[in-house]
Amino acid sequence: MFAYVWRTCRNDQIKICLLAGLVAFLSIIPLELQRRIVDSVVSRADVWLLVLLGSIYLVVLVIQGGLKYAVNLLKGRIQEEVARNLRQRAVDRKYSTLRADGRPDPEVMNSGTMASMLTSESEDLGEFASGSLSTPLLQTTTIAWVLAYLIWVEPQIACLAVVIYAPQVFLVPKIQRNVNRLARRRTQVMRKLGHAAVGFGHTTVDDPKRLRSRASLLINLIFKIRMIIYRQKYFLTIIGNFLNSFGILVVLMVGGYMVIHGQTNVSTLVVFMSGFQKISDPWDQLIQYYRSLSNARVTFGLVADVIDGTDFTATPPRNG
Repeated sequence: MFAYVWRTCRNDQIKICLLAGLVAFLSIIPLELQRRIVDSVVSRADVWLLVLLGSIYLVVLVIQGGLKYAVNLLKGRIQEEVARNLRQRAVDRKYSTLRADGRPDPEVMNSGTMASMLTSESEDLGEFASGSLSTPLLQTTTIAWVLAYLIWVEPQIACLAVVIYAPQVFLVPKIQRNVNRLARRRTQVMRKLGHAAVGFGHTTVDDPKRLRSRASLLINLIFKIRMIIYRQKYFLTIIGNFLNSFGILVVLMVGGYMVIHGQTNVSTLVVFMSGFQKISDPWDQLIQYYRSLSNARVTFGLVADVIDGTDFTATPPRNG
C-alpha cells in the first residue's frame, strides 16, 4: 500500500514531509518564548522586551499557520490524486474483460463492488494517503522536539509525560486488531448491500421481495458491526481524554510542590502546562493515524483482491 502511494504522488509527499518537519521544529519556539516572557519580562518589568518577545511569538505563529495551510493544500491534492487513480484502475479492470456482446463481464466485478470502490473506498484510501507519511512524521517529530525541550528544562516533570501515556501504547494495538477485523467485515457487507440494491432494477416481479429481505438483513448487520466498532473506538477515546486531563493534574500537583519548595520556578510550571498540551494533541493524532492505517490496510487489501490484474507497485497511469 505504501509503495503504491509513493509511486502515485512521490513529489508531493516529499514536499509535504519537508514542510511538516519545519512545522514540528517551530513548535518548541513558543514554549521558550513563554518561559522567557514570564522569567525575564515580568520579573524585570521590561515593557520593550515584552513587546519584542511578543512580536517574535506572533511572527512564529503566522509562519506556522502559513506552513500548515500549505501542508493541508498538498494533502488535499494527494487525496484526490489517489482517489482518481483508484477509480480509474477500477474502471479499467471492470472493462478489461468483455463478453461476446461487448458488455463487461459481471463475474469480473459485480455492480455493488464497483459502486463501493468508486465512492467510499477510493475516498477512504485517498484520505489516508494524503497524510500517510506526513502525519506520523509531523506528530512524532513534534513530540520528540517538545519532550526533549521539557527534559532540558526540568527532567523530573518531563518523565511524568512518558509514564502517563504508557498505558495507551499497550491498549491501542490490542483493541485496534478487533476493530480491523470488524471493519473488513463491514466493507464486505457494504458491497453485498450495494449489489442487492443495484439488483432491484434488473429482476423479475417476484425477485424484489427476496432482495428487499436480504437488503434488510444486511442493513441490520451493518448496524450491529458499526455499534461494536463504536464501543471499542470510543473506549479508547475516553481513556485518552482521561489520561490527558490526568496528566495536567499531575503536572499541577508535582510542579506546584516543586515551586513551593523552591525546586523550580513558576515559569517552568507554565511551560510544562503548555508543553503537555503540545504533546497530548500530537499523541491523539498518532492514535488516530494508527486507526486510519489499520482501516486503510483492510480497505486496500479488499480493493487489491478485486483489482487482481493490476500491479499497484508499477507507475500508475495519469489521466487529465
